[in-house]
Amino acid sequence: MEQTISQNWNLESLYAGGSQSEKLKELMTQLANRIILLTKEIQIFNAANTKKELQHLVGILQDTQNVLSWWEEVDDFLICIYAQNVKDTEVMILMDESAVIKSELTTIQSEVDRTLASLSEEAWIDLLSQNKVENYSFYIKERRQAVKDQLPLELEKMINVLSVNGFDGWEKHHDQMLTRLRIPLEIDGEKKEVSIGQALNQAIYSTERTLRQNAANAIKDVCEKNADVFASVLNRIVGFRLDVYQQRGWQNLLKEALEQNRIKEETVHTMISAINQKKDLLRAYIQRKIELEQLDRPTWNDLEFPSFATTKKISYENAVEIIIKQFHNFSEKAGSFAKKAFEAGWIEAENRPDKAEGGFCASLPIAKESRIFLTFRENYQDVITIAHELGHAYHNNILHEEPTFAQKKGTSVAETASTFMENLVLDAVINQTTDEKEKLALLELKISNGLKYIGTVPNMFQFELELYEKRKKGVLTAEEINNLMAEAEKDLYEGLIEELNVYMWMYISHFYDTEKAFYNIPYTIGYLFSNGIYALAKSKGNEFTEQYDELLRNSGRMSVEQLAHEYLEQDLTKTEFWEAALQPLTETIEEYLNMTEKLL
Repeated sequence: MEQTISQNWNLESLYAGGSQSEKLKELMTQLANRIILLTKEIQIFNAANTKKELQHLVGILQDTQNVLSWWEEVDDFLICIYAQNVKDTEVMILMDESAVIKSELTTIQSEVDRTLASLSEEAWIDLLSQNKVENYSFYIKERRQAVKDQLPLELEKMINVLSVNGFDGWEKHHDQMLTRLRIPLEIDGEKKEVSIGQALNQAIYSTERTLRQNAANAIKDVCEKNADVFASVLNRIVGFRLDVYQQRGWQNLLKEALEQNRIKEETVHTMISAINQKKDLLRAYIQRKIELEQLDRPTWNDLEFPSFATTKKISYENAVEIIIKQFHNFSEKAGSFAKKAFEAGWIEAENRPDKAEGGFCASLPIAKESRIFLTFRENYQDVITIAHELGHAYHNNILHEEPTFAQKKGTSVAETASTFMENLVLDAVINQTTDEKEKLALLELKISNGLKYIGTVPNMFQFELELYEKRKKGVLTAEEINNLMAEAEKDLYEGLIEELNVYMWMYISHFYDTEKAFYNIPYTIGYLFSNGIYALAKSKGNEFTEQYDELLRNSGRMSVEQLAHEYLEQDLTKTEFWEAALQPLTETIEEYLNMTEKLL
């Protein structure tokens, strides 16, 4: 491209000074004050002895949405500040303050929920008929129903207060431990201590197997030495959640996760059943990789290493060009959006020290912008990561025009646009390549990404279910947790690889997430749901683009099943949809197996 696109994002246009921003700190103070005033307004409304004024409640609902939007902007901005420099100690103080605000907001939401639940049927119907309420009626219906399954308000308040230094505190403690974990490696003849993310990158992607094995062994040694303290943190998080469930009388471990994902348990089990039918094909792919690499005693870190690594280095400018072009090919709106995101400095991609690991998309609803974070290492995987996160940003862009309550999408549907755009870009690159080995490299990349969603994630889901069941009976040792992870992994990999990744539970942060229960499986739901949408988009062409945008727009107003029925004419409790959603990956694996047959 003619214009050089910066690999650094622009946070200054939001709150100049980052963690030192006076504007940001003033906003946090204002937020705390607005929460106090909002709490009083709710109390005044609830204490009214005469007929309650409905417009007063509508105003309270609007104020609640405003405060929620401001807090989300502050919290996601702080996450951005921390991610760009994990050594910024000032931002940690602000993140703690944000956690307190979050606790107070959770209490306010609980009070609003109970206010909604206390309304007479007549008043409730009147409220839903209000023009300002209609666009987020789905959300408040959910909240009114949820009250029936919760404890009395004072006890729910107590849980929220105790969570700051308990439940949420343990999550932050895990994040700090993981950030400070150092793995000793020899890199370019020099001994260095690197982050867990850097060590995993070498264990999986180093071109020399000896270096990969050395890194894997170093990770194992460090994890083994630290396993007891990580196990203690995981036990506390799982134990806290179980205690809350018990106090609320929740018998189903998945109740919270199902509600957060707006999905039926029957649908999840149907999806898992469809995945299980494909395990033989997944094993055939793994076996083929082992044969191609002529691996002796293959281990977990051999699985993701590409047998046909692409020789191309992708410049950032080239990545930008590829992504904008494919977004444009889907729709003019998506293409223009991607171009704006790159040119406006919404993306942090520079490969430098002291950044956090991984990638994410931050939503800034007040600014009606997003920020994307990753480390770009000039490979196709990172191109796909940018496309994935831009999909989230595109989804945000549509939802930012909706009321705050209507922006609250289920966690699985949140992965819909991201996976869709990921497929869009990757398939285009695959179809355009004429070199056989280059094509095999790209096919392998697509399979490897898919294997995470229908292999690794379902395994982690099974691990979590067993972990929670065992934790009901008492604290688990690190060895017992390792054994549970091994059992879950054996279901897919047993007999194929010699050493399983039993310490995965230590550094997969989703296990420690206190806001979202069972936070791994939504990625599988979103991946396959998006595959189904992608298949429909390919069959319908340009006529589907408006329908696609409407599906995203209504992701905060419908369950997964309702979205599928309304926009795809599909019943997700039937296996047909999930089998069709698995077909693109199935066909990719079959093509890979056919192309590599002659290479054995």
